[in-house]
Amino acid sequence: MQKQKLPAQYAPSLAEYGLDWIDPAAAVLLKYDRCEWMLRAEQPIEYLYILLSGKAKVCMSDESGRNLLLCYYVSEGMMGDIEMLMGRHDAISSVQAVSTVVCIGLPLSVYAPMLLSNLPFVLRAAKGLAIKLHNSVANTTEIILRPFETRLCEYLVQSAQNGVFSERLIDVAEQLGVSYRHLLRSLKALCEESLLEKRADGYHLLNEAKLREKAAG
Repeated sequence: MQKQKLPAQYAPSLAEYGLDWIDPAAAVLLKYDRCEWMLRAEQPIEYLYILLSGKAKVCMSDESGRNLLLCYYVSEGMMGDIEMLMGRHDAISSVQAVSTVVCIGLPLSVYAPMLLSNLPFVLRAAKGLAIKLHNSVANTTEIILRPFETRLCEYLVQSAQNGVFSERLIDVAEQLGVSYRHLLRSLKALCEESLLEKRADGYHLLNEAKLREKAAG
């Protein structure tokens, strides 16, 4: 993670969230590299995050420590809002950068009291939570009802960087809720259909349009 004092040029981004009234002196600009963990479940959470660019995935861990994909990716909005509204000091889920992620960090120790006492901001945060709940329910429904191949194709398309999918497969299997062997068989089948090609740096997407078609079911 790279961290610096928030440059003045990002003041309009705070205004978009109705936060033009706060003193940004304690705010920071955070940059996370691809595959870097931004939050870990049950570990201390320091910031309310306002996403500016990039994409991240949200996972929930079970009692054994395995991750399950909740809301596949987020590319806008806030993170840490649930914890702030609940008064928690630890993250309830894990968040990993899928691409380079840039966000504003508002230290909760400084800003939480004033944010929670500001009704317009609380209402905006509540709307954001309603959207997250809807997305989570929709994702859970997909996990139950959609065939694994469609979910895998969607995951490949969303996760690939410059046409290459190179995530750690054992982690992918956990997040998609299947065995490692099942994942390998499915990837092999997609390679046999000439949709993917396995190379030293990962799986290259040979026909993204077809993969998107499969992802749509």
